[in-house]
Amino acid sequence: MIAIYSAKTALEGLDHEDPGVRYHGAWWLGKHRAFEAVPKLVECLKDEREVTSAGGYPLRRQAARSLGMIRDASCVHALLETLETDDVQLHEATLRALIEIKSDQCSNSLINYLDKDIHNKPIEALIEALASLGIWQVSEKIKPFLQSDSERVVSSAASFFFCCTGDKNYLDQIVLLLNHDNRFIRQSAAFDLARIGTLAAAKPILGANIPNNVKMYAIRAILSDSLLKSTKRENNQEAQNEEVHDSLFRTLDELTRENFAGNLLISQEVQKSTNPEQPLSSTAELLSNAFKRLGSPSLMEREQGIKLLVNSSESIKGDLHNLYFSESDQDIKMGLIKAMAKLKHSYYVPAFVDAIGVEIGNHCQGNIRRVAACALGDIDWVQQADHQFLDITMDKLRWTLENPDDWGLRYSACIALEGIGNSSARALLLESKAKEDDPVISKRIDIALSERSIPNVF
Repeated sequence: MIAIYSAKTALEGLDHEDPGVRYHGAWWLGKHRAFEAVPKLVECLKDEREVTSAGGYPLRRQAARSLGMIRDASCVHALLETLETDDVQLHEATLRALIEIKSDQCSNSLINYLDKDIHNKPIEALIEALASLGIWQVSEKIKPFLQSDSERVVSSAASFFFCCTGDKNYLDQIVLLLNHDNRFIRQSAAFDLARIGTLAAAKPILGANIPNNVKMYAIRAILSDSLLKSTKRENNQEAQNEEVHDSLFRTLDELTRENFAGNLLISQEVQKSTNPEQPLSSTAELLSNAFKRLGSPSLMEREQGIKLLVNSSESIKGDLHNLYFSESDQDIKMGLIKAMAKLKHSYYVPAFVDAIGVEIGNHCQGNIRRVAACALGDIDWVQQADHQFLDITMDKLRWTLENPDDWGLRYSACIALEGIGNSSARALLLESKAKEDDPVISKRIDIALSERSIPNVF
């Protein structure tokens, strides 16, 4: 096994004898958008060294996904050739890559692919690709999918026709699926609404029984689309949308700060348990009770565990950061971070900085990073005047704005710097504004720097 930590080592990994190393190398190159890797990844689209028992090619699929992340149109022809293979999972990876690349070279090939009789054809991804590229001339061929047995296909077809016609009936058809009994169909509908990008979809998405991560993704996508189009609107329409934008940014702030459940949908029904207000006889008993709640499948149980810690004795509160560093369970670590975030003291900074970390391991870790970053801005730096920890905080927030691909973490840094509000924080926001190409984060920086954000003076 070799360590992959750069484009050079990842490219070398593509020639390794271990298929796991080859796969990881392809993933790394896509995640880090290594443009120099495009020719080698194109070669991987034809790699036959590893094949599954079902006849699929994992490396080819990952190469297609990575090319989609890199978004270089020079690979479009090679991607289209993969639609001639028998690997339908590769077909789906290619279609999703083409959605990201958005090249006008695809129309004829996608229409031909639509006409082919292929078992298990990824029709949902195909319809999304046709819609994203505005290939409306196939409308009559898409109509039958509005009656599909698959709700996800119906949703993608309705998205196609809403984007094509603007008919609100198609939008309502997708919104109805947000109430479906199957949570995966609810989430799929939210992603379809996110791709459509209409402000009218925001309220039903926020009211749906879907994970906060999905809500964050969808609201960000809707805001991004609306902000990009804002310069093309008439002034009176823009004024009407400004209030909606402000409301969505406030909601996005709340989702970022309170994202506790991660990518899991946790039941909010509370099972019978010990009253959190009931006195506990010892520190060990209180911590045992709190930790048990933090690991519960109930979101309200977890919140009660946080409350126990926040209302505990000064000795326990003073030891929360040490408990964080000695704990390995991610749910409990998240609960400890949430408790420390509510207590807002500078001596928790090392724990917050550690939680932000240097790399994303999984969705849960991504959530804990955002909560910890926001917490750095909630500390009363004027009252506590801990310049050493403030310097550490500013260094970490600079890193969060300059390095991670995680837009949610960069968004959290904007919230934190707004909360700190001193001249250094505002200077960092201005510096980041000049480099930021995400319209949502760019606008959030504007909000942080606006007169609505009253800076601290220190």
